[in-house]
Amino acid sequence: MRLFAIRIPDDLVSEETFDTLAMLVEQPARDRLKRFRLPADSLRSLVARLTLTWYLHTGCLLASGELPTYGRKGKGKPTLTTPILSPSLEFNNTHEQSFILFTILRSHSPLSTVGIDIMAHPSPSSILSVQEGIVDQLTLSERRGLAVPMTLEERARRISVIWALKEGFTKAVGEGITFGMERIEVHLEDQRKQEQNNAQLTGDGDTGITENDRRDDERAAQVAHVRVEKVLVDGKEVGERGWEWRVGEIYDRRKGEEEGYSWAVWWRGEDAEPSARGLALEHVRWDDFVRPLLKLAEDLQARKGVK
Repeated sequence: MRLFAIRIPDDLVSEETFDTLAMLVEQPARDRLKRFRLPADSLRSLVARLTLTWYLHTGCLLASGELPTYGRKGKGKPTLTTPILSPSLEFNNTHEQSFILFTILRSHSPLSTVGIDIMAHPSPSSILSVQEGIVDQLTLSERRGLAVPMTLEERARRISVIWALKEGFTKAVGEGITFGMERIEVHLEDQRKQEQNNAQLTGDGDTGITENDRRDDERAAQVAHVRVEKVLVDGKEVGERGWEWRVGEIYDRRKGEEEGYSWAVWWRGEDAEPSARGLALEHVRWDDFVRPLLKLAEDLQARKGVK
């Protein structure tokens, strides 16, 4: 299983580059890209659609001259139709502001699935209204946990972890928010205990550090990791049903402004290709993402020209 992060560049790509990349998605998707009002939104959507193509192409899992094709599960979750892989491949992606995250799982289990979500930390001026907007989708226990005194920054981080876990689970089961967010209950470590363990990172997650500003190392060391003690769905611990999850944070600086994000990834099904380093967030440089895709698009166009 692998987990990747791609950061959108501060200076958006040229129209020529965008159009070349867009050749790698189906026509209906290209038409949808034109409906976005802001170029940044259109680019985020395009990159998210190309994440699996990039993974398959750079991993030599695509036949020459071919692009992946997709189907949908019963409730609409996208699935990979071709290439046909063994073990089969499950995938999911998410995007928010500067980042696109995606995850893949190779598993022989017929129950295998993955889901991922990322949430930007709300600003101090907006966090209380954000909390009010989702309060009906929080459980009584979660509301009580947020009722204790804490800084606005800490409140933003804790709400972001809770929401990313909830959203990620609904994506893993393929139902989205219609699943019912209030059915998912996230138990965070008590605020006072967390302060005592301020410098500790646990096996329940990691802090992703981007390459564009190494000072984030210092930032990550200064903040307490928001530790999740357990997650319940319909009153039962998720581990009893074969679910596993990880959470983490990303800190980044964009155009002089600091951005913080919380992410959560869910999966079920034995990993057929476990990594010796464990599940770590792999940051993909923008050039390393775009260059092979541009070459793929050019090769496909050349093949069409020959025909």
